[in-house]
Amino acid sequence: MIGRRVWLGAVVASPAMAQQFLYDPEPPAGSAFLRFVNAGPAALTLRPDFDVARTMTPEARVSPYVVVERVAGRALAVDGTAITLAPGSFNTLIATPAGLRLVVDQAEFNQLRARLAFYNATADCADATLVLAPGGQAVFQGLAPGEGRSRAVNPAAARLRASCAAGEAAGTAAVAPEFALEGLVAGGMYSIWLMRPAGPPLGFMTRDTTERRR
Repeated sequence: MIGRRVWLGAVVASPAMAQQFLYDPEPPAGSAFLRFVNAGPAALTLRPDFDVARTMTPEARVSPYVVVERVAGRALAVDGTAITLAPGSFNTLIATPAGLRLVVDQAEFNQLRARLAFYNATADCADATLVLAPGGQAVFQGLAPGEGRSRAVNPAAARLRASCAAGEAAGTAAVAPEFALEGLVAGGMYSIWLMRPAGPPLGFMTRDTTERRR
């Protein structure tokens, strides 16, 4: 069990670890980063009018960030749904059974700490929460559908549990199985996802990456 003092405690990282980045710290001038997320029950192909089609399966639900060039004042659409991207921004487009939701990410870069983000990638969970297990200390709480938040954390290992605390019969929470938070390095970016593709909720972690430009 990882206690709160370990979670928020002093960084123990070598200079080499502190310099490990998987992406440029910001997109090229006039561009934005965008990734695609499949929060539904089956494989899904999204067709942006500014890039190649993207297929995400239940085994690989989250795409890398891709560069979208010249976004200022430009009309963009994915499967006929209009989206707006600001130059220099990081964005996540979540496809749920209820439709597409665009989240403007909070992208903080810190060579000495890791960025951990939590996304409520559901259509109907009004109060998503992420806690340390088994103690229950809150890491994120109160996220509405389609909302994402982030914080800087010290690289550490822990067990996490994501849940939907509202909208359930008889007021009971829908809790996803526990999963491991591990492999964090200083300077890295990581995302935690709460989804409910079909039936019980699902919680898992991915490491954020950027697709190499062709």
